[in-house]
Amino acid sequence: MSADYTPTSHKAINQVHRLKDRAKYDAETIHSILDNNLLAHVGFTLPPGAADEDDWPFVMPMCYGRIDDIIYLHGYVSGRMMKALASNDLPKVCITVSQVDALVVAMSPFHNSMNYKSVVVFGRGRLVSSDNEKDAALEAITNQPFHHADRWNDSRPPNNIDLKSTKVIAVQIERASAKMRTGGVSDDRADKEDPELVKKYYSGVVPVKTVYGTPVPTEYNVLEAPAYLLPEAMNKEE
Repeated sequence: MSADYTPTSHKAINQVHRLKDRAKYDAETIHSILDNNLLAHVGFTLPPGAADEDDWPFVMPMCYGRIDDIIYLHGYVSGRMMKALASNDLPKVCITVSQVDALVVAMSPFHNSMNYKSVVVFGRGRLVSSDNEKDAALEAITNQPFHHADRWNDSRPPNNIDLKSTKVIAVQIERASAKMRTGGVSDDRADKEDPELVKKYYSGVVPVKTVYGTPVPTEYNVLEAPAYLLPEAMNKEE
């Protein structure tokens, strides 16, 4: 059975308080948004003594991958985030992923908006120590940007230096929420019915879409680009 992250209290950390009708808490929706995007922002705090001012929160952009209810992150072994999240006390982590689908342009700037999909995930960092789990995690991270095409097995296998210089962090999803907006403009009724305003100010929706171009090979490349990198594959709607 798929996980459900519906809050059991209005004070729960993943409870959406504003515009609750836009919120979803089911794993299918949350996993879909995670799987169809490229960049996560990872929030954490440094352990005491790690910096001159270690009480500042950090939010760092990261690529990521998902397997079941675990989000995987990777980085250089001595990187600040890797060291912070690999500590034995299972530090708390907040991960966000968002996708903008349209700009919503109203006559009043206070009704401007965006159509979007977003996820906020809460969990704890765990250093991946198993070689098998590390390999699976790195494969998921590698394949994520290519619509999950098998780039991992279509690349030079990692060597010992690659693997020894890289830490992988697992964050099991403990709590999560998704929030989405679709639709058109929500101008005030009085504004919509005012002929002078309608004549003076534009209102409408500007669609936003990521479009992948034709691959540009390196100067030493001697191969045709694989089919999964071509625009017809990369721009295919999920």
